[in-house]
Parts: sequence; structure tokens; C-alpha cells
Amino acid sequence: MIKILPIALIGLFMSCGSGERVIMEEGAVYKVKNDNFYSKGKDITELLSENEKKDIKAVLNKRLEAERLAEDKKEKLEKEQEKVEKTIEKAKEKQEALEESQKQLEEKQEAIEDARHDFLKAKEKLESKKEKYNKLKEKGKLSPSDEEKWQGRFEDLEAKIKDYNTIYKNLK
Repeated sequence: MIKILPIALIGLFMSCGSGERVIMEEGAVYKVKNDNFYSKGKDITELLSENEKKDIKAVLNKRLEAERLAEDKKEKLEKEQEKVEKTIEKAKEKQEALEESQKQLEEKQEAIEDARHDFLKAKEKLESKKEKYNKLKEKGKLSPSDEEKWQGRFEDLEAKIKDYNTIYKNLK
């Protein structure tokens, strides 16, 4: 089938009303239209020998075959280029997805660090307040209402610590 195609194309070109220009090695230019040969606009079919006609047709067929091969190569290269472009596009999409994923990971890491920082800060504050409370209690400077206020502060700080700890654990 593939071998028949060039022959069919050559036959089609030669049978069509349009002519094909053929330049011979010696520089003579012929136009081949159907089975007629022209030179400088004049029909010279009868003036050429069968060998000359065969030579002209052979040069024409060789050129048409070369053009067909060039066109096939061009199509193949275009398909390859298309594949390369699709591959590049897919790679760009993957790169964008990876960058987005990286960004999300960085944001999550930052949120984890913030939660950890808040947790530690609240814990330090609770310890500091307990130290202050214990010093005041040892010196006897706390009234019963002061005791209630301090217990309320401790409960608030412990609730914050618990909340920060929950946030921290949920982010991990």
C-alpha cells in the first residue's frame, strides 16, 4: 500500500491538467503535462527520444518522491514537536501543582510554629503567674477575694493552654 501511494501520486500529478517543471542535470528545463513535454512553452514531445522522455520522467519521479519524503519528515517532526509541547505543558502543570503543594506545606508549617509559640508563651505565663501567686501567698498578702481572682486567672490560662495545645495537635 505504501509503495503504491507514491506511484499513484506521480500518476495523479502527471495526469492532472497542471504541469510539473523538471530541470535536468545539463540545465535544460522541461514542463511535463500529462504525457506531453514542453520546453520554452512549445510542445517538444515528438522531438524527444523515448530514452530522453524516460530520463525526464525519472528525474521528475525522483523529485516528487523526494518532496513526498520531505513532507513525511515534516509531518513526523510536527507530530514530535506536538508531543514535546504536550510533555512540556504537563511538566509545567506538575511544577505548578508542586509549587502550590510546597506553598501549602510552608503555610501549614508556619501555622504549626505559631500554635507552638502561642502554647509555650501561655504555659510560661501560667508558670510566671503561679510563681507570683505563691510568693504573695507565702507573704500572706492575699485576701479571700484575691484568691478567687487568682484561681480565675489560672483557669483562663489553663483553658488557653488547652486550646493552643488542641490547635497545635490538629495542625500536625
